[in-house]
Amino acid sequence: MILLPLITLSASALSAADTSDLANKTEQLHLNTIVNAEAIERVPPKYPINAARNGKEGWVQLSFVVEPDGSTSNIIVEDSSNEAFEKYALRSIKKWKYSPATKDGKPIQQCRNQVQLDFKLSNIPKGASKWFFRQYRLANRYLEENKLEDAKKIAKKIEEKGRWNAYEDMYYAILHSLIAEQSKDNEAELNAIKSVLGYRELQKEEQYSAFAARAFSLAVELQLYGDAKSIFENLQTHYSDNPNVAKLIPYYDQITAYLASDKPLVIDAEIGKRDFWSYQLERSAFIIDNVVGNLTNLEVRCDNHHSQFLVESGNKWQIPESWGSCSVYVFGDTNAQFTLADVHGEQKI
Repeated sequence: MILLPLITLSASALSAADTSDLANKTEQLHLNTIVNAEAIERVPPKYPINAARNGKEGWVQLSFVVEPDGSTSNIIVEDSSNEAFEKYALRSIKKWKYSPATKDGKPIQQCRNQVQLDFKLSNIPKGASKWFFRQYRLANRYLEENKLEDAKKIAKKIEEKGRWNAYEDMYYAILHSLIAEQSKDNEAELNAIKSVLGYRELQKEEQYSAFAARAFSLAVELQLYGDAKSIFENLQTHYSDNPNVAKLIPYYDQITAYLASDKPLVIDAEIGKRDFWSYQLERSAFIIDNVVGNLTNLEVRCDNHHSQFLVESGNKWQIPESWGSCSVYVFGDTNAQFTLADVHGEQKI
């Protein structure tokens, strides 16, 4: 075997003039320096009294803006396991204080902040109640017998009674994913599995990776490529040697290449029960069109910019590079439908 010599360049090999030129060039190319906001005080949420008495656990996912003075604003509940926890989570986030984000030393907004607040009790048994276990098994039996409506009735009964703890929350989400799969509702199945993936600590690697692979496939089918990327990256972070990671890498690479191309990316959207629909932009512009129903307004939440707009069908919103990565929140009436085209700046649909 022949070893090729390594060519090394020491610092002394650069002349003073070369060093000066490099410094000047670096200064010319420098755009700005952004420092992210850092939490100073995170007030923990109070536990709902009734939930604590009944031994109930839960979680709330929220997004919010950190203002230049370090306060929080524009707080949105993205999802939760139980509405009983939502107002306590909102009250908590409103009291949080940050050292604000800065751009070249000047305070700015930091607008893409997301967090999940978990409400957990330390003195309750881990696992499902006997009642929940019976209902879950019954619903699964109905699904095996293709009695979809009967399974839905069981799920509704569980929803009305409420879940007891995180373990029941996870299996309730699994049940919803199975019902959605049999109903051929890919979007509902994906949302249910994303909830399941939030309970990684309650699952074995094999179970978690199987759900992640299924969610990745659904996200690709729905053209939610940002979701697909996040699902894969989380799986890779936690279980890099899992066989599903190797299986999904070629598809992940295809997604990355597709997003860099000029091929169209059009998503069918519908406002859900929370009166908004959100999407993580993968390109530098977007177009909302084919509106059916009432859309009231939209928000663009970026790394360091937050804007609100009225919705005009067919309009193209251009995202300046300086805003960083962005998410769009479209508000309107429940069941209002539209399309969102995620496009490059000069691209037309």
